[in-house]
Amino acid sequence: MSGAPYTTLRAILITLLLVIAATGSDRVAAGEVPPKAKYIILMIADGWGPNHIAATNAYTGGIPDYQAWTQHWVSTYASGGSYDPVRAWSEFDYVGSGATDSAAAATALYTGIKTANGRISVDAAGAGRLLAISERARALGMAAGAVTTVQISHATPGAWGAHNVARANGYAIANEALWGNANVTGSVDDNSKYGGALGGTAIPLDVMIGGGHPFWNTSYIDVAIRNKLMDESGQADAFVFVERETAVDGGAAILASANAGTPRLAGLFGGAGGNIEYRFANGSGHHSENPTLAEMTEAALTVLSRHPDGFMLLVEGGAVDWGSHSNRMDRMIGEMVGFNQAVERVITWVEDPDNGSDWTNTLVVITGDHETGYLTAAPGVFQHQTINTVDEYRLGLEKTISGSSLRASWEDDGDGVIEINEVVYWAWNSRSHTNTLIPLYAKGSGADIFASYATGSDSVRGAFIDNTDVFRVMDALLPGYLDLDITHTDGNAELHWQHTDPHTAYEVRHAVKPYFRGVESTISTITTLPDPGEQVIYPAPEPSPHYYEVRAYAFGLSHAVSERVGHFSFTLVPGQAP
Repeated sequence: MSGAPYTTLRAILITLLLVIAATGSDRVAAGEVPPKAKYIILMIADGWGPNHIAATNAYTGGIPDYQAWTQHWVSTYASGGSYDPVRAWSEFDYVGSGATDSAAAATALYTGIKTANGRISVDAAGAGRLLAISERARALGMAAGAVTTVQISHATPGAWGAHNVARANGYAIANEALWGNANVTGSVDDNSKYGGALGGTAIPLDVMIGGGHPFWNTSYIDVAIRNKLMDESGQADAFVFVERETAVDGGAAILASANAGTPRLAGLFGGAGGNIEYRFANGSGHHSENPTLAEMTEAALTVLSRHPDGFMLLVEGGAVDWGSHSNRMDRMIGEMVGFNQAVERVITWVEDPDNGSDWTNTLVVITGDHETGYLTAAPGVFQHQTINTVDEYRLGLEKTISGSSLRASWEDDGDGVIEINEVVYWAWNSRSHTNTLIPLYAKGSGADIFASYATGSDSVRGAFIDNTDVFRVMDALLPGYLDLDITHTDGNAELHWQHTDPHTAYEVRHAVKPYFRGVESTISTITTLPDPGEQVIYPAPEPSPHYYEVRAYAFGLSHAVSERVGHFSFTLVPGQAP
């Protein structure tokens, strides 16, 4: 199939949406331009925490290369929540409540805004769409894709490509991510899972590969979605579609299609739980009819690399979370090993001298969305005590603690109760998500920006960022931004920026506190625009301190956000309100 028709269609859409890109970062005034990244790869091990990493390293006997990169700690709570570093290390059960879910965490990572649990890139009230980093990139002409070991419309990949009031509306989420409209293959009258969308997405994703094939499980993808992908495969502007087939090597199939020159690729694979079958710690379990996460990642990189303006890729090891919910170390480690192999595939791609990528034009961010299972060295022991001994023998010792739903590995005398004289190797203290800090590793263009957001302080982990800051760093690296300057004359503040086609409106936001939160913020909208290239001057009263931000709109969509300027007498630290 020729890529020309899709390229033309994409160019038309970008002409309607293209703006000077958003920084979204809390810079004080126009100044040093941050580095830019042509390629941004965000890798999420869903549900991981420090002991998931330590246990995997102990079992494999090695430390993956990425764990030598710069590390930061990340808070993950949802809208209305918080993280108290004192209580986290003085009250063992504190982190067991107030946790985010994957939908809210993914939304925060992608949009820079906290939302309520269950929301997919919409605000906490479920009333407004939030602009995801993947949408901003697509409006700039970049490509975007997602691969996952769970359903392609599950929470973490879902928020990358769609907007919905409820994460369970998998059919609508898949439709929007694949075709830009939540109701292409059905409506809420057909099934409630087609509901909850807040409008469409102008430019859908270029790559979606993962689980959820309806021949194995219909929780998030229905047969109508699969049939449309199959019927359109190979047509102009459509996805080339690859699915799980009996006795066909799934990895070879997806890589063959990726290497065939297509600009768009969809892969739908199967497992009875909706996820691609678990890879266990010793490498067994994974079915060859499904690709590995590393193979899906390589296929996505191959396809997205054909887009000359760069790309953003989401890679999710989604079943790390599922293995942790079930308190099964064997499943969790197997999925972590598969995730680590995908990371190695990304590093190999970045360092390939023949594809135009290197660490000066590529940012790779590796993190999670939350911790799952409260995995520790023993029941009731805080997480800073590391799990050091994991092997096949000790995996075989893991079982449910008598009188509890939780599991642990210990030298049991046969009564199923952990006693004071029995050796414990690890314990799961929850079957749910927790509100602990999780690790983040970053390398490449702009990786050093994360340090400026590390304004939280934890007595054990040290400085930490918030998950919303991941968006801010990635957003600051998109090519171009709306340059804003301020002057003061006659008691007024005059804001100067360049008007650029095809903007149809600007919002001037003014606040007496930074970050434009709460009722302190006022908004003025300019819809009568000068000719492109002329300066725009906006007079406004001058309280002190005061802050301004300009947002540019194109056909109802906000894609360009200026740096923040104003008049104040103190240092404005990114991520920190005075």
